[in-house]
Amino acid sequence: MKNILRLLIPLTLILCVLAMGCTQPAPAPAPVPVPATPLPVATTLQVPVSPTAQTCSLTPGPTQQVPEDESVSITVNRNTISENPTITTRFNGGLGLGMIQRMAVTVIRSDCVTEQGLQDAPGIGASVTLMGTTKTDRVIVVVTMTSGDQYTVIDNDYPFPKAM
Repeated sequence: MKNILRLLIPLTLILCVLAMGCTQPAPAPAPVPVPATPLPVATTLQVPVSPTAQTCSLTPGPTQQVPEDESVSITVNRNTISENPTITTRFNGGLGLGMIQRMAVTVIRSDCVTEQGLQDAPGIGASVTLMGTTKTDRVIVVVTMTSGDQYTVIDNDYPFPKAM
């Protein structure tokens, strides 16, 4: 009988320990970090050029046709107030709405100062506003698609509106 008790007591203790471990709730899973989606941010860079070296080109260059299934609508408007001659580039959407990774707007002013604004993942109504002059300024808009392809969709001169 003593031999049976020697076996039963440790066996009972082992079974109790195992039963306690099986009846406890499972630990909560570790939270999985979810990368935050960056918000579209418009940034502006200003690159002044020496006023003595008038080497900037205000002559528009060629533009590229975006494939029809990725087409976009972008408009450029000038502020008519001479104290604040801003140039606003607005993304209006199009079939390529979700395919635009970045819209880069470059303004080459008549005084040869170059400014650039970026809009990451632009949505309808997203805009970039840069300072212009009261003369003719060149605006270049390049869109980068999620595929990595880049298209120069606008490259035009925009004169400051004359007073009526």
